[in-house]
Amino acid sequence: MPHVFKRVQVSEDGQAVHWPGGFVLPVSMLVLRRHPRWLIHLGVVPSAERYRPLLPLLRYTTPGVALLTQPARHHLMQMFVLRSGELQAILDAYPVPEDVMLHRLHDIGLFLQHHLHSESPVALLRRPWPYAAYRCPKESHLHTLVSCLTWGRLDLVEEPLWALARAEVAG
Repeated sequence: MPHVFKRVQVSEDGQAVHWPGGFVLPVSMLVLRRHPRWLIHLGVVPSAERYRPLLPLLRYTTPGVALLTQPARHHLMQMFVLRSGELQAILDAYPVPEDVMLHRLHDIGLFLQHHLHSESPVALLRRPWPYAAYRCPKESHLHTLVSCLTWGRLDLVEEPLWALARAEVAG
């Protein structure tokens, strides 16, 4: 954690805090006397949930979401319609225990299902992912959602999902 906190930066205009991995937290949200329910201090988040940035959104702003105790590989392969090699490539891209990564991928899949495409996130996986193309225009290998997952760039998936959630909560 000390390494992560050393890399936090204030935006040029002083209106946001930029965390490593691409997450942006507006200063206006930090100075509010009443925080949204999904904004939780890490000191009160159990360590098993700290690598799951979408979990608070799923718990507090997504009605009817079914969080699994421990998602299995076959569940994620069905959810994202992935081949075994694709799921393994995604898991290999992150230096964390597999069970932790399966939870994080499951959270992404649930958020996509409940907020963008109710049938299955597969409709989005292989189509162009405009946010990644905008953020990394010269890295064409990152221009789909599945390629962002495979190349270890969850920030290019989760940051626009957080932006969507903030807009929904504000609206």
